[in-house]
Amino acid sequence: MRKLALAASLSLVLVAVAGPKGDAPAEDKQTLSFQQGVNGYAGTVDIEVWAVAPNTCLEGNPNASSDSDNDGGESQILLLFDGLVGDHPGQIPPRSAVHSAQLVISAFDPGTTVYLHRMLVPWKRTATWNSLVAGVTADGLEASAQKDSFTFGKISASSSDILFGVTDTVQAWVNGAPNHGWVFINTGPNGWDFYTSEFEDVKQRPRLLVEFTPSRK
Repeated sequence: MRKLALAASLSLVLVAVAGPKGDAPAEDKQTLSFQQGVNGYAGTVDIEVWAVAPNTCLEGNPNASSDSDNDGGESQILLLFDGLVGDHPGQIPPRSAVHSAQLVISAFDPGTTVYLHRMLVPWKRTATWNSLVAGVTADGLEASAQKDSFTFGKISASSSDILFGVTDTVQAWVNGAPNHGWVFINTGPNGWDFYTSEFEDVKQRPRLLVEFTPSRK
């Protein structure tokens, strides 16, 4: 009986030291924040494409709108955080385990429900509604048919921050899938607007927060 009790005690100690199976030690976890103009990061690209002005490049505006009927035509927003993955300081090492990834958007105009879809094809910062061939379709070819996340379009009285869970997509990029960013597609005619990476208040620019454990090479 004493041997059994001793073995059980040793097992409990080992579990306590090792922690739950598959859970990375806290000291190995790292968090990176990607936001235009913060800590030297300059990889954010965000543009609005609009059916009413189909050949006009709307890149560089301090705000953008996602609306299924924006003054008579749909408008969509494309957003990209370039240079996320790599071996340099401030990047997520390839093949890291991503525990959490959140896209934080500062909205200022409530609207109808907006879906966030992962882009599957590259696009330029000079893109227009027509250059994308009538905007973006979430058909599994241009953008993923499955949404990454969504917002009901409401804005809290205490904060304008809207959080989108994007862990699976960021993990795919870290594993080697091409990063083409996301597209915001509104499900209704009440536009949902937010501040872009060109907005003067840096704190309200789009932000990507990623918690990860680097791969053990």
